[in-house]
Amino acid sequence: MSELIEGAGELFAPVTIEKKQPFSLKELVAEFPNNQTDWSIPESFLCLVLSAALADGRMAQQETEELKALSHRSRILRNLDPNELAALNRAVVKRRTDRPEWLGEACRALPQDMHLSIFVHCLDICLADGAMVPAEAEYLETLLEHLSVSEDDARLATRILSVKNRY
Repeated sequence: MSELIEGAGELFAPVTIEKKQPFSLKELVAEFPNNQTDWSIPESFLCLVLSAALADGRMAQQETEELKALSHRSRILRNLDPNELAALNRAVVKRRTDRPEWLGEACRALPQDMHLSIFVHCLDICLADGAMVPAEAEYLETLLEHLSVSEDDARLATRILSVKNRY
């Protein structure tokens, strides 16, 4: 009889069910940048990768070659004809010169899902000449402050690209 009483307590045991989060369009806010900017995505992209190449005060030949290769590979830039790309380059250089907050503005204009890839491109360009100097590291750290890239993702990208560019 005591066996029946002991088993009775397990008859209606609580069941843990993972509660689904309610549908919310607010999640899209992170995916679409605030359109309160006059930066286009191509301008932001070019500005950040060009700034990576210029971070140490000079643009090494390897960095120039990497930027040119990136302009041919990147969907954002490869559809521009040479005159459009030159105009974009001039606009980016002017914004960097005229606007003290150019870095934050350029980062805010990018969609969230581009943040990691733009960091990786910038890191790759800084490492293209086979060296990382303090000014480049400072640029990349400031870039990370403006982008929502996790520390783990940044660490992994750094480890992979440092090996890639070492050999």
